[in-house]
Amino acid sequence: MKAVRIHEYGGPEVLVYEEVQKPTPQANQILVRVAAATVNPIDVSVRENRFPTPKQPPKILGSDGAGVVETVGAEITAVKPGDQVFFSGLGVGSEGSYAEYVVLAEAQAVPVPAGLSFAEAAALGMVFPAAYYGLVRRGALQPGETVLVQGAAGGVGSASVQLAKALGARVLATVAGAAEADLARSLGADEVIDYKTEDVVARTLELTGGKGVDLVHELVVSVNLPADIGLVATGGRIVCTGQGPSPEAAVPIGEALAKDATLLFMNLSNAKRAGVAAIAAEIGRMAAEGKVRPVIGESLPLADARRAHELLAGPHLGKIVLLP
Repeated sequence: MKAVRIHEYGGPEVLVYEEVQKPTPQANQILVRVAAATVNPIDVSVRENRFPTPKQPPKILGSDGAGVVETVGAEITAVKPGDQVFFSGLGVGSEGSYAEYVVLAEAQAVPVPAGLSFAEAAALGMVFPAAYYGLVRRGALQPGETVLVQGAAGGVGSASVQLAKALGARVLATVAGAAEADLARSLGADEVIDYKTEDVVARTLELTGGKGVDLVHELVVSVNLPADIGLVATGGRIVCTGQGPSPEAAVPIGEALAKDATLLFMNLSNAKRAGVAAIAAEIGRMAAEGKVRPVIGESLPLADARRAHELLAGPHLGKIVLLP
């Protein structure tokens, strides 16, 4: 089969599209013919060795995907050949989804929601469970609260806007430029703030009558955390999901103390395989009901994975999908 592997760590140039051996499922695994895989920031972190993994090069990258079950191991009971599934969580201790075939644990296989293409199902992958885990499991979002999504046009950000709205929140979103603003509004954002041209703290306080927001979903922690402390309400929560360009962030301690602010950090992998799959199944139900929808920005052939990583490093809208 064809796959995209790294033989060493480094930039996009280390991605190699090549022939590799087709995997064989064990008794407790299923074999899926991949129809679509998505590109995520964690793939870049693995490629650059900023997210150390048990599986060392040469290795196939990719966390998320969707496709058709081809064969199942002898111990599998809930999945059968021909089932259409989407999945997440590959590429860390196992080979990844940038391939024509993958093997999964049964718990990782989630039915493709009715009405969604394979590309759309794959695009639900990591970003929607990450947004749900941040907003609900860590942030304890309640209906009627006000949420600010910092970085609303990316994969997790666009998912967070939709989920927060579907869960009954008033949603504020930060964006860069008119195209991102239009996207955020189309996904349900009640108010949009262009951080390139507006003071995010001042505008947020204006939109909330000086109170601030109840919950911030922060996707660029190292850049925005000081501002988040300034715009969160007394007793408010800041859920930190994305590191940003620096491994460290400054915290205005006095202001945070004065506000009883809560900083919450998260890593979706702490939900474990079964927990992530349960969240993904809930997201699938919401997608089938039209409450959320994946946002696809680019679709490229699997052979163009290097180009996909280059696109991910720059300004982009929604998910980047690879098609084997």
